[in-house]
Amino acid sequence: MLKQITNVRVAFCPFSKHSTSTKVFLNRVLSKKNNAANPNCKINVVTTAFVKDPAMIDVTFKDGKKFQINGGDMNGDDIISQVEKYSKKLSQQEDLQGQ
Repeated sequence: MLKQITNVRVAFCPFSKHSTSTKVFLNRVLSKKNNAANPNCKINVVTTAFVKDPAMIDVTFKDGKKFQINGGDMNGDDIISQVEKYSKKLSQQEDLQGQ
């Protein structure tokens, strides 16, 4: 998933019930497999003490496209699916250009 990503910023309150999907996404991003795929990807985690602060995920891809996702609006699998879908599209474009 991280192969096509240059930067990930995650901001959330760890005590908020609305940050569950954000924590699921962060757990997947920080896995050893993903870190090995792109060790140059910058991952920035910001935690707040305010439960009412929205859980936000900002993802920047190699082509400059940015996704800003409100973690409280989607479940973790949907966030991961959306990011993986665009990453796969970029990988396919790279493969086509390389031929």
